[in-house]
Amino acid sequence: MGNSTNEENWAAQERLRAIEKAIWWRGWMKRKDLVNIFGVSLAQASSDIQKYLELNPNSMTYQLNRKRYEATDSMTCALHTPLFEDAVRSFLDSANIGQALSAKADSSESMHEQVAVVSLPNRTGSAEIQRAIMSAFLNDEMIKLRYWSVSSGKASLRNIVPRRFGHDGYRWHVRAWCCDNDGYRDFVLSRVSQVKETSVYDDILAEDTEWNTIEVVKLKANSKLEPNAKRAIEMDYGIRKNGTLKLEVRTAMKHYLLSHLRVSDLDLKNHFELA
Repeated sequence: MGNSTNEENWAAQERLRAIEKAIWWRGWMKRKDLVNIFGVSLAQASSDIQKYLELNPNSMTYQLNRKRYEATDSMTCALHTPLFEDAVRSFLDSANIGQALSAKADSSESMHEQVAVVSLPNRTGSAEIQRAIMSAFLNDEMIKLRYWSVSSGKASLRNIVPRRFGHDGYRWHVRAWCCDNDGYRDFVLSRVSQVKETSVYDDILAEDTEWNTIEVVKLKANSKLEPNAKRAIEMDYGIRKNGTLKLEVRTAMKHYLLSHLRVSDLDLKNHFELA
């Protein structure tokens, strides 16, 4: 049959996920949603909906008076893991399903007028420097670079062997063997002002124990907070069992995690303390 839906087909999978997202987030959908988004026929849209019902029975029912499919109270997602960010992209952008069809949204508004996101300063460094460091990493080379240190307030030439990359939530750094200090160090990419020559590095490096070690950091709401404030923190971070939040992190990245959560300097402004 020309209008049958093959769930193994990539395009069909996208349509089936669109059905699920609409039903899950908005609570309803119509055949015309698929027609408008994907340019398929009404017959194909009907086939897609029936296929979705086969894959996820009891997820939705057809409401004759509204002429649309609506989510049941017991609906769960079968084809994707719901993410709020995905809902914002899909339903608050006038180019997608949702805004033009939602009873609440004003179709004259763009996503930029409905959603605000804080823009942080660019801390990535130049593309040329990123490329040179990545190339040295991929080719097991040593690279000489000029690096600016906050602690010393000076720039110095360093010979490093890139071994790993880390992101602390704001910026990228390369974790490398520092030939000048004979140890592993983190070098923030945006603090590299110049890269010079690369060379083959044949020496066997020591194990990066801090990178290879996984720790479980246990946190609890700041004990100095009032009970209701502590409860708010526990709800915010999904803390349920024993009032403890457990996070796995590489030892090499642990200080970045604690810095983000402001655990080191405990006062009433902080949310957490070590459990």
